[in-house]
Amino acid sequence: MSRKQEIAKNILIALGMIGLFSAVMIAPGLAKVLPLLSKIDVGRINQEIKRLQKRGLIEVIKRRNGLTSLKLTSKGKEKLKRYEIDNLKIERPQHWDKKWRMVIFDIPVDKNSSRLFLRRKMNNLGFYKLQKSVFVHPYPCYEIVIFLRNHFGVSNEVEYIEATNLESQDKLVKHFFT
Repeated sequence: MSRKQEIAKNILIALGMIGLFSAVMIAPGLAKVLPLLSKIDVGRINQEIKRLQKRGLIEVIKRRNGLTSLKLTSKGKEKLKRYEIDNLKIERPQHWDKKWRMVIFDIPVDKNSSRLFLRRKMNNLGFYKLQKSVFVHPYPCYEIVIFLRNHFGVSNEVEYIEATNLESQDKLVKHFFT
């Protein structure tokens, strides 16, 4: 990722974090608010804000009181979701609770791209592919699975299961713990 892309990503993440408060003052105020941007000079931030606005990812709102605010557009929110997906990680607890987390799905052909993206992300997160549409992981990941199925629009087609005993668990233990 280039330096420009990294700055743009940090601005979007910053606005996403502050988005609950609707908007923030344009730099230098933005740089002071978030550690993500504190090491970047104000000129670079303003330059990247203009690019993000041109790309339709943020909206610049000039207020009557002279302040300028930023707001994520719906296109910007979609881009932010992609960054969130890229940053997903399954935390490894100190001790395994001896439960297997299974994700099973039957996604129809008309949602083929969602199925492909879900499979790719499950592989990236370290799931073991037990069967074509069955993935297994030893650590808690319920929230991540819910986030992914909602993001890919397959909530009704994806099931999360916790199990204490699987027929193929010797193979899984070998895969994850040796």
